[in-house]
Amino acid sequence: MNIVEKQEKLAAITKEYIDAIEDAISTLEKEIKEAMDVEKSGNPEWEKSIEGYIDELHSIIFSLPEPRHGHKDLHKKIAELRKRIKDIYADFKAMIKKG
Repeated sequence: MNIVEKQEKLAAITKEYIDAIEDAISTLEKEIKEAMDVEKSGNPEWEKSIEGYIDELHSIIFSLPEPRHGHKDLHKKIAELRKRIKDIYADFKAMIKKG
């Protein structure tokens, strides 16, 4: 396997990992939305669990190294996920404050 093939393989693995993180964020957003609908918020155990999950995703996303070698789509996706998790956290905090 030459260096170009290794870089392509690494890029594919990185994309797969980022896609999995995006799926986790989507699941989190769905859980929070459902909680607002059924008034699950206000339950301290649920809130602590969700906040821990948000913190974990935040750590994962912000520890991702920026892909090298011109993978602009991955750069963009990472930036979008970082913004998205910040927005989720802000919305979550507003929801529990309101609750």
